[in-house]
Amino acid sequence: MADHPVPADSIAVIGMSCRFPEAPDPEAFWDNLAAGRECLRRFTPGQLAAAHVPEQEASDPGYVPVRGVLDGIELFDAEFFGMPPREAAVTDPQHRLLLECAWEAAEDAGHAPDALPGHVGVYAGTGPNAYLARHVRGDPRVLEALGPLAVQIGNEKDHAATRIAYRLGLRGPAVAVQTACSTSLVAVHMACRALLGGECDMALAGGACVSVPQESGHLHTAHDITSPDGHCRTFDRDARGTVAGNGAGLVLLKLLPDALRDGDRVIGVIRGSAVNNDGPGRAGYTAPRLEGQADVLLRAYAAAGVSPDEVDYVEAHGTGTEIGDSIEVLALTEAFRRHTRRTGYCRIGSVKPNIGHLDAAAGIAGLIKVLLALRHEALPPSINYRHPNPEIPFADSPFLVNDRLSPWPAGERVRRAGVSSFGMGGTNAHVVVEEPPRLPAPAAAGPAGPDLVLLSARTPAALEQATERLARHLESRPQSRLADVAHTSRAGRTAFRHRRAVVCAEPAGFRRAAAAAGPAHTREVRGPASVALLLPGQGTQYPGMAGELYRRYAVFREAVDLCAHAVRRPLGIDLRDAVCSGDGTAGSSASPASPASPGSLDETWLTQPALFTVSYALGRLLQSWGLEPSVVLGHSLGEYTAACLAGAFDPADGALLVTHRGRLVQQTEPGAMLAVRATAEELEPLLGAEPLDLAAVNGPRSVVVSGPDAAVAALEGRCAQAGLRARRLPGDRAFHSRLLDPVAEEFRAAAAAVRHRPLRVPLIANETGRRLPKGTVLDAGHWVRHLRAPVLFHPSVQALSRGPRTRTVTVEAGPGHTLSALVRQTLTEEQAEVVTTMPGRDERADATATLLAGVGDAWTAGASCDWPAFARDTAPRRVSLPTYPFQRARHWIDLPEAPGTGTGGGDTGSEARCARCGSPTADGEAQAAGQHTHAAGEEAQAARQHAHVDGEETQGAGQRTCPDTRPTGADTDSADGGAAPATPDPGQLADVEQKLVRAWQDLLGAIPLTPESDFFAVGGESLLAVRLLGRVRREFGVRLTIRDMVRRPTVRGMASAVLAELAVGHRAMEDK
Repeated sequence: MADHPVPADSIAVIGMSCRFPEAPDPEAFWDNLAAGRECLRRFTPGQLAAAHVPEQEASDPGYVPVRGVLDGIELFDAEFFGMPPREAAVTDPQHRLLLECAWEAAEDAGHAPDALPGHVGVYAGTGPNAYLARHVRGDPRVLEALGPLAVQIGNEKDHAATRIAYRLGLRGPAVAVQTACSTSLVAVHMACRALLGGECDMALAGGACVSVPQESGHLHTAHDITSPDGHCRTFDRDARGTVAGNGAGLVLLKLLPDALRDGDRVIGVIRGSAVNNDGPGRAGYTAPRLEGQADVLLRAYAAAGVSPDEVDYVEAHGTGTEIGDSIEVLALTEAFRRHTRRTGYCRIGSVKPNIGHLDAAAGIAGLIKVLLALRHEALPPSINYRHPNPEIPFADSPFLVNDRLSPWPAGERVRRAGVSSFGMGGTNAHVVVEEPPRLPAPAAAGPAGPDLVLLSARTPAALEQATERLARHLESRPQSRLADVAHTSRAGRTAFRHRRAVVCAEPAGFRRAAAAAGPAHTREVRGPASVALLLPGQGTQYPGMAGELYRRYAVFREAVDLCAHAVRRPLGIDLRDAVCSGDGTAGSSASPASPASPGSLDETWLTQPALFTVSYALGRLLQSWGLEPSVVLGHSLGEYTAACLAGAFDPADGALLVTHRGRLVQQTEPGAMLAVRATAEELEPLLGAEPLDLAAVNGPRSVVVSGPDAAVAALEGRCAQAGLRARRLPGDRAFHSRLLDPVAEEFRAAAAAVRHRPLRVPLIANETGRRLPKGTVLDAGHWVRHLRAPVLFHPSVQALSRGPRTRTVTVEAGPGHTLSALVRQTLTEEQAEVVTTMPGRDERADATATLLAGVGDAWTAGASCDWPAFARDTAPRRVSLPTYPFQRARHWIDLPEAPGTGTGGGDTGSEARCARCGSPTADGEAQAAGQHTHAAGEEAQAARQHAHVDGEETQGAGQRTCPDTRPTGADTDSADGGAAPATPDPGQLADVEQKLVRAWQDLLGAIPLTPESDFFAVGGESLLAVRLLGRVRREFGVRLTIRDMVRRPTVRGMASAVLAELAVGHRAMEDK
């Protein structure tokens, strides 16, 4: 890869996707190209008959039963793209392929397709609407069921690009490009111009062509452009014509400076391009013109600022026709001769002998071939070439046919290629491509260690397939940089409902790590989750607990440094020596005999600032990663950390305050603490007259008593006699007891000196177990009461479940999992997911792996994270990883005359279908036209009118919510201003609901529906809503509006509206 300056107006190709004959993805496409495979399929007479090719045509001596075929064009993951089965079945497979390719191209670029930044354009075109003509219009029952406008939208070329923009949420220009065979390369040119003109920030460009039936060939006649034997022999003396093929491809483009700035992977660079038309002067409308082709070449190289003398390869249009090939090479020679007299230096080839002529997708196939050749540093052979065409003067030209796999290594010389595509009708395109610029070596990513890889999918099966795909990918690429892989998996993918988090130390170990993680780190998200930060108290600390995180994460390190600096003078030591050193011992900055000498982290004067510092640093790190809490909750000392993270005071002030607190507590009389398995009420009779205090209520049956050692020992004996389990807690001070009264006023003075600010985040107070709202200002009195009062942690955890109506993820930001265990005693899994982020004092666990696993668990539970911020310490780049494993099902309208098949949703089998429209019935009842109401001309007219209606009703009906995040059962009956019956008759309601379910399924397909199903969430749109309302009007005799449907989008809501209208009608009749 040459190190060369690239003009700022260059365009980076950052992602690509394709479906070509025998190649479902670019990797398979390259394997076929490099191996020189002809990927065309020859059909038997039986296959032709099954495809309804007329026997008279198939038996003609000139019929050539060969084509480039795409497997599975009848399959589509409709649910993934939010399309109801009926809409998917009526949609042109070209449009469906482009939808899949758009998603994959974005993922290939390392971007989440539904969150592409900025304005993203779409420039794409398709081939003839063969599916519409043969399958959709061939069955009048489909038109009757869905209406002409829905059929038009599903098939016309106008809607291919805009459908991508709609389904992916793109806001840039969405333009249909149609120039016949040059469509997709013209789309690339237009996308480049739009990027340079500032019309969009990224752009998808390409095209698709699917002609049906696929199992068909062509009828060759003398001197036409088709091959007489089913082989395309571009540039060969035996070339007699081309062969058709089906395919699709898209590239994702971005301005090169922006791509380099944003860390995008650059596959190749488009230096320039041009488009023109041959105009008049041709033998006919469909004939090529040498002068026009030469002109577009010269314009393209001028736009690129590149001399043809610097081009190593040309991917020709190369159709294998006698006239077309010779004119193309002559035009190339004329253009190149303006700049060089060299001969035989530039290789030339064509992809059409491999996969056929893909019509609207031909140009993108050539471009993707060149991009793959740049990546693999080899030029694939132009197959079926044996002897040069005598009409092409290769010997005197700059060109030689690349008839074998040729090395194309990166070196000092910049590798460049040209790609041509010429359309029937004279629109020509040429694109100049070169290798990406050499990038500097990745910045140092800190100490080597594990990283967090995320996967998600819409279904459990897709999640398993995604995991297996990634495992195979990484096993075949052990040299991959783990930081890049992990970052792309996090920031470059859409987060779906079914999620898995895997912590691994190296790419090749991903499979093993995923298996070891098991179901504990795989969850189904039930909705967005709020984060509650839990901050532990004294007793969880241990020497060296912060060492690994201090070395690895800058935010954590800066927070520790800030606190350690603030308390160095009052402590007399560097706190970092205690919490960050490998052996956990403090430094030797003070004499061992000094009061400030290094001591055990179990000594209160050192424990409290140490634990505050580490927990604060960890909390700040989590916040910097986007795990912003909706509430904070600490345990005893942890409340200081919680308050600081909530904005109550500066961390330096907080560290000084807890240092003062620790010294004062250390000065009190020694005491002890006893944890007892009992409720406070059960324990109270055992306390007697002893000077004991309730120090904490930790769980439903978990309390702590504090006081003088002798009194605690006596209580321990009484508990044993009463059959209550009790154990001493480590430490020699009686926290939250009367033994702290002597230091209360001195501590009040210290707390009063701290500047308190309003809480930015609600805090649940230990003293009351109640939530202090955002804006509350704590004061010295709060901290004095906190010093003495019992820690009501159990009521505090209960208060979490009384917060916002979202699921809570409790994240313990400190060593161990003491608080997490207490939360599990109080809340169910339905109420809260419990996550820990640091190993406990007795665990032999990797601190980084534990933290990453905790963050991953929070994400799998529904918490949001800022993944770019998460990766700031590893300087990652986006890389290509396996794309989403679509779960395709058959969505296809079979030919009406095909025996034993139905029309509509494309499902086959034994399910009952309507005798008129072929759609599956809701409950498998016998097919009878009387059970199935069909649209008439009145409704089609309403649909046509509705397509042009502006305003609230159309907009509301057109809004869609992702099924992954939309709450279920959200019936909006109560919001309707209309008066539904207060107590509708259950039998009536059920009858109307059953009829509505059938009506919905006639329009949407055989999807499962419940009374709570939402019309728009399951794929309904405004046009289908209009047809549904027409059916309701005929079946029930009531007139509902789009506004009614938006307000009551569920089956039950709509049934209630129908009954309400019927009741109004009955009352009106009675009044008369």
